[in-house]
Amino acid sequence: MERHFQFEVDGATLVATLHQPDDGQCKPLGLVLLHGWAGYRIGAHQMFVKLGRRACEHGFACLRFDFRGRGDSEGDMSAGTLSTMIRDARVAAELLLADTPVERIALIGDCSGSEVAIGAGPLIDACTHLALWSAPIVGAGRESADEAKRKHIFRQYLGKLLRRETWQKLIGGRLQIGMIKKALQSGGKGAGEQGAESDKDIDWLGRFTGFGGDVLFIYGSKDPTAEAALEHYEALTKEARREWRHHLIDGANHAFYSVQWEREVIETTLDWLQG
Repeated sequence: MERHFQFEVDGATLVATLHQPDDGQCKPLGLVLLHGWAGYRIGAHQMFVKLGRRACEHGFACLRFDFRGRGDSEGDMSAGTLSTMIRDARVAAELLLADTPVERIALIGDCSGSEVAIGAGPLIDACTHLALWSAPIVGAGRESADEAKRKHIFRQYLGKLLRRETWQKLIGGRLQIGMIKKALQSGGKGAGEQGAESDKDIDWLGRFTGFGGDVLFIYGSKDPTAEAALEHYEALTKEARREWRHHLIDGANHAFYSVQWEREVIETTLDWLQG
């Protein structure tokens, strides 16, 4: 059963979809899905839609929504920050607790949505689980991860130089030189992902190490940021005296762009939540 609805956060109307088992019987644990910076509630290649439906088959209620300024929700995307996204996530979790039999919350974050999960989880009393897909580094410098991502993007564009269609676009004036230059300079990050002034007040280390629940990390082995991120989060997890739980998907990229990879992400997440 899927129900589309709206809810209000700080005067903005946000659009959401609630998945519930057809018999109305939900597990005590409910899922709130947090999309990436430039995405919206369906997730990358509809992974959140697929996760929501599979979650229902396992008895989980699942809420996915558009952060303000994204997808069908109201608001200015350029005004969005991790702080506003954390606020949106907290309200969404409260809504799931109020409108369903759910008693506990699992936040499922993809890329920047993982940052939101880390920031919001400790502020939600009922939150007991964080599943973090391709989580960027928080609470420390990202220089090594950013450099690896920048080199990866450079190699991608270098490979495209050898393709006939690239030169055809260049000759025809259809090659977007400005966008390529911007991607190489920023390392693939959008303007908002560079960090907002309000986000500097977030105690990322304190929130991660102080979270009292369980955390699962999932990365693709071909994600250029995975190595640095795994090293960082393993050290933080030990500092928090929490069990180190991670899953590396062989051959997968940052966004898990294959049916096999996305299936492994979804099933690994659900198996962990059921366990």
